[in-house]
Amino acid sequence: MRSKTGEADPPQTPIDTPASRRLRRLDIRVTGNPLDPDLAGSIIKPAELVDVIELTSLNRSELVLYNQLLAHPWNEIESTKVHRIHKALLRGSHESNDRLHEAFDKLMAAFAKISHRHPDTGRQVTTRISLLGPNAEEDTEDGYFYYTFHEGLLNVLRHSHTWARLKSEIMYLLRSKYSIRLYEMIERRINLNVQSETFTVDQLRALLGVPRNKLGRFADFNKYALKPAIAEINQLTDYSVSVGIRKRGRLVHELVLMWFRKDSDAVTRAAAERQRSRVGRSARRRDKVEIIV
Repeated sequence: MRSKTGEADPPQTPIDTPASRRLRRLDIRVTGNPLDPDLAGSIIKPAELVDVIELTSLNRSELVLYNQLLAHPWNEIESTKVHRIHKALLRGSHESNDRLHEAFDKLMAAFAKISHRHPDTGRQVTTRISLLGPNAEEDTEDGYFYYTFHEGLLNVLRHSHTWARLKSEIMYLLRSKYSIRLYEMIERRINLNVQSETFTVDQLRALLGVPRNKLGRFADFNKYALKPAIAEINQLTDYSVSVGIRKRGRLVHELVLMWFRKDSDAVTRAAAERQRSRVGRSARRRDKVEIIV
């Protein structure tokens, strides 16, 4: 797989191999301009932040904002303690910063459970941590946002060896947070030597960021979160995704997430769709939803 610069990405390896210990996630670089929806760019997101369990549920815009705040200083994230960015670069097509203020407040209060290996013992541990550290915002509309990441989070990233390289132009096109989370999951796994993974319903709900008090029935989760996310991924990315159901009696017991790279013709069609207007996109994919059986 090649990055936007034309250089081949180093292969991802299981976390406990000697090769993976030599190659850290922080050694992989962001490319292009990931803050501009109209330009090609890539965002590096570690596996620990892809397969994260949100204890504070984020909506789509908050998830995109967090990815932007992660990507902006990424290539110097170890050497720079306080990062700054013009708020105008983060508000997109909105003329005011009202939504940004709310999103900053939400991210400041957000925390999550991150599963990773302890750097000293090698044992699997779960860390509960804030997604964003102390921050400050200039009061002017065109001012800067200054922010930090918690040292505990940075320490997890320093020892991370598996990642997702997200195409920023695809992230901006996906209209649901469930689609973005599913896209991150696939990009994190696509270079591994597997093409499927089994989850309980609760596990997949948590990884997609479904709030605990929403879509409680599997039929609702399937209809409003899972199927639409799969449909968007299959229409706009270079991957085909489907989910198989395993039941115990009448109850859905497990979900098997499956993925593979499309052939060249399908990749071309997906690229063409990304260049088309968003108007009518939903109708164009209406008859192409992967059936869950």
